[in-house]
Amino acid sequence: MAIVLPKFSRRRSSPGLVAEAQPAVNVTLCNDDGLYRAGGELSAKWRISRVPLDEVQGVEVSVLWHTEGKGDEDLHVHHFQRLAEHQLRRTGLADEQVLHCVLPATPLSYHGRLISLQWCVRLRLFLANGREIVAEQPFHLVSAEMVRPHSVSTDRVHTAALTKAGVGGSGRGKVLEHAPAS
Repeated sequence: MAIVLPKFSRRRSSPGLVAEAQPAVNVTLCNDDGLYRAGGELSAKWRISRVPLDEVQGVEVSVLWHTEGKGDEDLHVHHFQRLAEHQLRRTGLADEQVLHCVLPATPLSYHGRLISLQWCVRLRLFLANGREIVAEQPFHLVSAEMVRPHSVSTDRVHTAALTKAGVGGSGRGKVLEHAPAS
């Protein structure tokens, strides 16, 4: 589970002003280990809190992959869902929302010396004041033979196979905040 809070400047508010609560974004994958079988189903839950509904213009939830490293960086959106202001008023922000999608057979997650391919669930929150908060929860898309039921006897083999395939690293989410251009 990743609870992602945006990073804000360390400026102090003026005396006499009440400190306002900053929005919080929570994205939880259904697999604790973050491993998903190619062609399998991804389920994730997300929630936005500490922001009044009337300050939210929209929310976008997507499943995508992107590359990093030498050469051009690529990005491809596999699944996309946008909730506009009127849809959010109907569903509300109080309840946890669920995302389901069937993952493709390729490309598989990869972490090499020259290039990395990373899958993630991305949540974008658009606020009425023009601010945009983006949170990503990474996961690994692996071949079917790499996803096995966890047991004491197969854990070492399973971990070694993932390391050999270039899958690894932290499963921590990250968040970016974009303020409106002034």
